Amino acid sequence: MVELRQKSYWQIGVLSGAISALIYMVHVIMGGILWDGYSHVRQTISELTGNGAPDAEMLRVFTIGYGILAVIFSVIVYVLFRKHQVNRIAQFGAILLLVMHAASLIGYGLFPLEQGGEVLTFGNFMHLAITAIVVITTVGALFAIGYGLWLTKNFRAIGLFTLVCAIVIVLAGVATPIVLNNELPYAGLVERLIIFTLQFWTFVLSLHLYRLPKIMDMEVKRFGFMEIYKER
Repeated sequence: MVELRQKSYWQIGVLSGAISALIYMVHVIMGGILWDGYSHVRQTISELTGNGAPDAEMLRVFTIGYGILAVIFSVIVYVLFRKHQVNRIAQFGAILLLVMHAASLIGYGLFPLEQGGEVLTFGNFMHLAITAIVVITTVGALFAIGYGLWLTKNFRAIGLFTLVCAIVIVLAGVATPIVLNNELPYAGLVERLIIFTLQFWTFVLSLHLYRLPKIMDMEVKRFGFMEIYKER
């Protein structure tokens, strides 16, 4: 009975990922509405909570809540991967995911964007350094998790979905320096393609892991039915 309760707690806890993704989206939408003249196409998401931005203090409450839930989600993903004996490559990816969310929560909290990022102050330099860490660990986490899941029985579909999301993020990441170096007015659009893909993946993985016992039970029943059919 204790084991069943603990398993239930993990399954419920993994919904922290879906909730964190929704909170993040709310903060972006709300920030754009409250900031008169803000452009989701031209301006980055970090500008919403940067020093001097209108309603930055209120929006930081959302980003802190998002960060805490995302860290909890990463820990639970690692635990569930181990409990269900997912390939070790995916387990390593879960660790990278935890590093990414921890760096984002602590780093961006300590070094919010200053003056829209236009001036290379120490704070902005650190913000960019943290962004580099976040990008590298995000890409590494998604590819590792995706490949590891793809190698694991009953996880191939979600693994393939994860790999597709990783490729989208890489392509958008490649486009980012092109947009910035040519001073194209699409910095916000490219950034949103990266971050929204990550949030969508988080939401889907969270719900998938929450439903995992039911999904695996259906697979077992289907496999058993097929074995009985073959015997006949």
